[in-house]
Amino acid sequence: MRSRISFLVLVCALCGALTTVPPAAAVADPAAEKAALTAAVQADPGDYAAQWNLARVLIDLGTLEQDGGTKQALFEEAVAHARAAVALEPGDTWGHHYLAASVGKLALTVGGKQKIELSKEVRDEAEKAIACDPNNDRSHHILGRWNREVTHLSPVLKLAAKVVYGGVPQGASDEKAVAAFQEAIRINPRSVNHHLELGITYMEMKQFEAAIAEFETALALPDAESSDPLYKAEARENIRICEKKVDRQNEKRRH
Repeated sequence: MRSRISFLVLVCALCGALTTVPPAAAVADPAAEKAALTAAVQADPGDYAAQWNLARVLIDLGTLEQDGGTKQALFEEAVAHARAAVALEPGDTWGHHYLAASVGKLALTVGGKQKIELSKEVRDEAEKAIACDPNNDRSHHILGRWNREVTHLSPVLKLAAKVVYGGVPQGASDEKAVAAFQEAIRINPRSVNHHLELGITYMEMKQFEAAIAEFETALALPDAESSDPLYKAEARENIRICEKKVDRQNEKRRH
């Protein structure tokens, strides 16, 4: 199971490889798309669709980038364009969604207290995106991860959260995480990442057979996004881990 640096690190890892409308469409060449969208925004800064799509592509590129400084710069640029999109169309879902996504990705590159501070904006913007469009499966996914990681917040980060929030945010639970991921899957059952993250949540809950079923579903789906091969590699590794856990559980029952 993946290491836990902070609840925000994992809440927002989903933000890589996000796609344009329709959400299942794959981007063949993010670098070329970035160039085209940058030109569109420069020609018309008031082009809402170009602003949020540019934020999306910058998130994709930042997720795949290996150099830390370049990664952070790409996420900062994504945040700027997502904020511009929200300012242009505050009643539409995608500006809020990609602001949640880009702020979350940026949080991966900053220090502990700032991660906690940024997490509130991630949650708030995801909730605004869902209020604008209840069928935004990706924002349901963000809330699923947020609930899971707040539920399993480490003692050190609970202390940091106390400084920022006056305490750990209330009401988060694994059950709410499962419900959010299930809603995301209901809306978009062909998302590899939705099934992966629901499976990881079941792992946290020690429901290993349910987790294996979700990972196997993820592996059976066709790749639709640039990060799907990475998600599938994680699913394969998690199946291996879960199978060992199930074997140990069965061994204990026999004795």
